[in-house]
Amino acid sequence: MEFDRVQIPAVDPPTLAEWYGDLFGVDTEETVDSTASTLTQIQLGETTLQFVSVEAAPPAHLAFRLLATVEAAVDWLADRATMLPVEDQQYRWFDFLDATAIYFEDPEGNVLEGLCYKGDSRRSVDPRAAVDGVTEVGLPAHEPLTLVEWLQEAVGLSAWGNPSDTFAWVGDRHARFVVVPAARDWSPTDRQAGLGPLSATVVDPSARPGRHSHPTVPYEIVVAHE
Repeated sequence: MEFDRVQIPAVDPPTLAEWYGDLFGVDTEETVDSTASTLTQIQLGETTLQFVSVEAAPPAHLAFRLLATVEAAVDWLADRATMLPVEDQQYRWFDFLDATAIYFEDPEGNVLEGLCYKGDSRRSVDPRAAVDGVTEVGLPAHEPLTLVEWLQEAVGLSAWGNPSDTFAWVGDRHARFVVVPAARDWSPTDRQAGLGPLSATVVDPSARPGRHSHPTVPYEIVVAHE
């Protein structure tokens, strides 16, 4: 699976987009969506990240695939963002992902993660040029397994691993939705996950093409086939 487009809520979309643009060394631009609303967006590797205006929203969770070395990524992020240590450490290794996670936040309090996967090529000179796209998108739910069932049956995506009512991945190692209970803390913070408007376009040849809107929560998944 691949995230072609991810849209998250923002209280101040232009300012937040500019922060991401400065962080990742890319330009911001404006686009018009299907409702004729103007959106600010940036291009991060294979993913277009869009920001939609809201009055307030709970913290979102996004993870980005970084092709830099862990040391270069930490040095780069520490100079440009507020880091979120894990048990007083700058990063954490996850065996089940074969990846090292580095946590940080944006100015609106969204919990972000940089993932350096084992086996990826590394670029240590300029980590900003090494962002390969979004690799995780958080989807909180009051009934996580019910949301997983909708993603599988209505959207045609596949669960990765063993879904539970406390945590589930839908997608694969390259890109996935992280389904967690609403009101759970986004690791490694005490910020509670909540339901905010979110739209994503995924590329997955095995899923059902088209636009899928969840009947009760503000999530929209668009499936494209390349």
